[in-house]
Amino acid sequence: MFYLKDIEEITKGTIINGNYDKQIKKYSTSNTNFDKGIFYFPIIFKGYDKEINIIKAVKNGALGFIINKNSINYEKIINEAKQINYEICIIAVEDVNYALYNLGLKARELNISKEVIAITGSYGKSTLTALISKVLETEIKVLHDFNNDNNNTRWHLSRILQYFEKYDVAVLELGTGNFGRIAEMSKLVKPSIAIINSIGTAHINKFKTKENILEEKMHIVDYIKDKRILYVNSDDEYLQKIEKTNNYELLKYSLSDAWNIKETNQGIKFTTKIYDREVNFSLNLYGTYFIRNIILAIKIAEIYHIKYENIVKAVNDFKPINGRFKVLRNNNNITIIDDTYNSCFESVINGLEISNNMASKRKIAVLGTIGSGANGKDDTSIVHEQVGEKFKDLKFDYLYLIGDYTKHIYKTASKYFLQKNIKRFKDKQSLLEELNNIINNDDLIYIKDAGLQQMEEIIYKLKEKYNLF
Repeated sequence: MFYLKDIEEITKGTIINGNYDKQIKKYSTSNTNFDKGIFYFPIIFKGYDKEINIIKAVKNGALGFIINKNSINYEKIINEAKQINYEICIIAVEDVNYALYNLGLKARELNISKEVIAITGSYGKSTLTALISKVLETEIKVLHDFNNDNNNTRWHLSRILQYFEKYDVAVLELGTGNFGRIAEMSKLVKPSIAIINSIGTAHINKFKTKENILEEKMHIVDYIKDKRILYVNSDDEYLQKIEKTNNYELLKYSLSDAWNIKETNQGIKFTTKIYDREVNFSLNLYGTYFIRNIILAIKIAEIYHIKYENIVKAVNDFKPINGRFKVLRNNNNITIIDDTYNSCFESVINGLEISNNMASKRKIAVLGTIGSGANGKDDTSIVHEQVGEKFKDLKFDYLYLIGDYTKHIYKTASKYFLQKNIKRFKDKQSLLEELNNIINNDDLIYIKDAGLQQMEEIIYKLKEKYNLF
C-alpha cells in the first residue's frame, strides 16, 4: 500500500490537496464503483474519458483522485471536489493512464519475489484464468479478478497489482487490441509462467493476419523470470509452430492428455491423470475446450504441489463464469445458455456447435453483433456473413438477431430457415417479448453477444420469468 506522497513520487505528479501521509488502500478505475474510501483513477478507455465520474466518486466518499494537468475542466473539478470535501486528496499528472501504469510497475517491483501466471490468447482467457485460480486457491492465496470488466488491460492490471502484497501468487489475464500491448503487460506483470491458449480472429482488423497475432502474443515472454515456463495449446495450428529457445522452457498441453471423452446433455466425461494417477471426471460443463483447460490447470497445480484431493475437488466444483457458456435450466427442461460476455468468430462458432449437439425439442439462437472482423478485413460484415453461412450445418429452428451488423448474418442464414423463423429486432424489449411468446418446455436458447447489446439484461429477465438455475 502506498501513501499519498509515494503516489506523487511514483507518478511524477504534484499533490494539489490532501494529507501527504494519507494511506491509500483501495483503488478504482470503474464507471460504477464509487465506494467510500477509494482513490479514483479516471482513465481514458476505448475513447471514454472517465474524468466525468470524478465528482460522482467524491460525492460517494472517495478518499481522493488523480487528474490530468491539461484537462479543460481542471479548475472546475478541483474547486467542486474541495467544496464537497476540503480534505480530498488530489494529485495532478501529465497522463492519468500512464500514472496508473507506473504505479503498477512499482507495485510489481515491491512484490518481485512473488510469482505471476499470465494468460493470453484470442478467446477463452477468462475461463482458463478462473479455473487455474480456483484450483490453486485451495491451498494458496491467489490474486485474480476474472469477474471484472476490462480485466485484461494494462490499466486494470496496474490497479489490481496494488493488492499483490496480500497474496502468494497472481493469475492474470493479458489481452491486446494493438501491436505492443502484450509487451507492455509482460513488462508490468513479469510472469514466471506464461500461457498462450488460442490464436483466433479477435482484433484481426488491426493485426491483419493470424501470424501477426501470434507474433504479438509471443511478447508475453519478453519479461519472463523465475520458472521461465511457456505453456501453449498444441491443438492450435499456429501455436504448434512455436519452437524452443534458451529464454524459456516450452511445454505443451492438448486433448491428447485425456481419453474416454464423452459429451452428453448433462456435460462432459473424460479420464486424465493427476500425479500419474488416473482420475475420471463427470462434469456439468460443455465443450471439449473445458477438458483442455482442466488438463492445463492440473499441470499448473502439480507445479505448485497442490494436493491430489484438492485438485479433484476444485475441478468437480468449478462453475462457469456468468456470460461464458453458462447453462441455465428449470424443472420444465427449458435450457438457456448464457454466452453473452464477449464474441469473436471462433467463440460464436464454438458456442453454436456445442449447443447444436445438446438434446432439446427445439433450438433458438439469439445473436448480437460480433466483435471483430475476419480474414484480415476491416469490414466486419465478412465475419457476420460467415456465421450466417454456418447455419447450413446446424439444426436450429429459430434465429433471432439484434445489432446493425447482424443484417449480414441474416443475408446468408435466411436460406436455411423458414422466413417466419428468422427475425431481426430493433431493440431488446421487442426481442424479449418475442422470446416470451415462443419459448416452450424442452426448448434450448443459445444467447451470444459481444457486449454491445448488453444482452445480460435479457438473461436476467428470462431467468426470473422461467425460474432458471
